[in-house]
Amino acid sequence: MTPLRDWTHLFLVFLCVLGAPSSPNLNDAAPSMAPGTLVERQAGSAYKLQIEYSGKTFFDGWDFFDEPDPSNGLVNYVSSSTAFARGLAFWTADGTPGIQADHWTTLPIGTTRDSIRLTTRQLFSGGVFMIDVRLMPWGCGVWPAFWTLGYHGTWPLAGEIDIIEGIQAMNRNQMTIHTKPGCVVDQTPGRFSGQLLNPICDRASGGTGCSIVSTSPISFGEQFNAQGGGVFAMQWDGDGIKMWNWIRKDIPADVTRGAPVPAGWGQPVAAWGAATCNPFEYFKPQTLILNLNLCGDWAGGLYNQFPYCPGTCAEHIANPENLKNAIWLVNSIRVYQPQGQPPIPEQAPTNANLTGSPGPVNIVRPVADNSGAMNRVTTLASWVPAQVILGLSGLSVIGLAIV
Repeated sequence: MTPLRDWTHLFLVFLCVLGAPSSPNLNDAAPSMAPGTLVERQAGSAYKLQIEYSGKTFFDGWDFFDEPDPSNGLVNYVSSSTAFARGLAFWTADGTPGIQADHWTTLPIGTTRDSIRLTTRQLFSGGVFMIDVRLMPWGCGVWPAFWTLGYHGTWPLAGEIDIIEGIQAMNRNQMTIHTKPGCVVDQTPGRFSGQLLNPICDRASGGTGCSIVSTSPISFGEQFNAQGGGVFAMQWDGDGIKMWNWIRKDIPADVTRGAPVPAGWGQPVAAWGAATCNPFEYFKPQTLILNLNLCGDWAGGLYNQFPYCPGTCAEHIANPENLKNAIWLVNSIRVYQPQGQPPIPEQAPTNANLTGSPGPVNIVRPVADNSGAMNRVTTLASWVPAQVILGLSGLSVIGLAIV
């Protein structure tokens, strides 16, 4: 790949000592999830914290998937050493972990671009899953996702659960499950508030899975970021799978306290009930995945159906100027288990068989955006502290965003 960098619009990178001055905390106005005390958790919640990924230890429990993209994206998922050396995995000056696609290298059209796909070593079977997102990627050709994937068996026989997903400048989050034949959505009125796209969840329906789209126009992408981010939650228990999300100012107190009480969260945005889809029959132990894809089966396959996206997907992402918003900042990811129930001890010894995908997802046009969003570029400096701490050979690298 061409090593050319556009220093005028992106980063000036230089080495410095670890004691670099800090930058403003984007969450000063509203705190992210706080752990709370053990007493608080036990007194107010049926769940206890199993594991947390956050801060300077965020990456410790993840592997960097570096196989070819199974969703046919124009990405080159890189190893841990490459990710930190190139600044694709990093921490902001205030310690918030992040991942991003290369958005400084000009590439020939059709060339894969370096990006990140993380998979947890820990496997999970049931519980409450929460991700506190400070900033999520968006833009033409961009396809971010936070999801779970069954570790054993060929996709999707062990199941897949997509918690956050969208493409281009969509502003409504799309939630999907993928299963073997037999699982369908329970459409009893009042079970969920989102808009159902497809009630049949198995791959025989074209591989699309059964998707439910949020009706909130600030649940994904640029509009979600403008609210200061927020929290997405998924509950997986004997009653089925349910999902909620809140922008920063609406995060429930029990979530902030670290003592989740899903029964008090009201109607879920999406739900797949056990009566028509047994959650422990169709979903075997899962690994968590956080990735940032470009083009591919969904963002590339439907690219020409989004009038605000110019040219072709491959042409668009070849220019790094178009990918300034291709960045995740994650305050924390937490998994809670019911009190008194031990987590499964199994670990994923390798991620080489994790070749499922967040798709192909609904190769029909998704719910239309009403945001009127064109391919606006919110510069990195608008969202990320000016100084971004990147790991490189044990030193700190400061990236100064130049507008």
